[in-house]
Amino acid sequence: MEKLDALIRYLAEERNADIQLKQLSVADKKSVFRALCNTRNAEKASPAFLKLQDEYLQQELAKKGITADIENAKVQDKIYLWQGDITTLKICAIVNAANSNGLGCFVPCHACIDNQIHTFAGVQLRLACSEIMGNIKHLDTGGAFLTKGYNLPAQYIIHTVGPVIYKAVTDKEKMQLRSCYINALKLAKENKIREIAFCCISTGEFKFPKEEACKTAIRAVKDCLAIYAADFDKIVFNVFSAEDYAIYLKNLGAEYGKLSC
Repeated sequence: MEKLDALIRYLAEERNADIQLKQLSVADKKSVFRALCNTRNAEKASPAFLKLQDEYLQQELAKKGITADIENAKVQDKIYLWQGDITTLKICAIVNAANSNGLGCFVPCHACIDNQIHTFAGVQLRLACSEIMGNIKHLDTGGAFLTKGYNLPAQYIIHTVGPVIYKAVTDKEKMQLRSCYINALKLAKENKIREIAFCCISTGEFKFPKEEACKTAIRAVKDCLAIYAADFDKIVFNVFSAEDYAIYLKNLGAEYGKLSC
């Protein structure tokens, strides 16, 4: 509790905010801490804060539990289907469904995967993303970049931005979603990352229909594995809901038309 209080005080002082900690429950304090981190600009923090933050996040991760073995989730050669919290998965790299600013979700305590990943990785992640975005300026739909995982069990995070769907899905948007998977795999290959876990890109806030997104994801991964199989040991489709699990379970194993990687 003392660590959490100290973290909140530091973040509150940064923005001259007055937060009455004595009036808050533990759950409320956790939400306040998360909200302060979510809305914090990409700036350096003191070494003392980072040390305390890392200790706190590692304690919280230990409470949730680290998932290090998903061998029973294998459904095909090198392809796995795992239902769970991607921020607890110990693997070489996870894929984050980012937005075009590439800095993470700024909405306090939002339920999106981008917010979750930035929350549990720590404030270092937004700063690292900012430095990369300062060079590339804009993350194109389907594009991807790599950062460390910081306080996550995953060693790396591959950030990619999927298409936002407003009306009916177009062929262009299908190809953009396909590019997310292909570019993430190519980036993994270039960095000798042999294990990678994908979240369900664009199917949440970005409204890509789940069934079509699943088919696009599977097709992209299978097509790339047909070319780069020797470069990968494990490719995981990570889902969180029972609905998504059922969709992927139904579609994995179906064969689709081959497209060039």
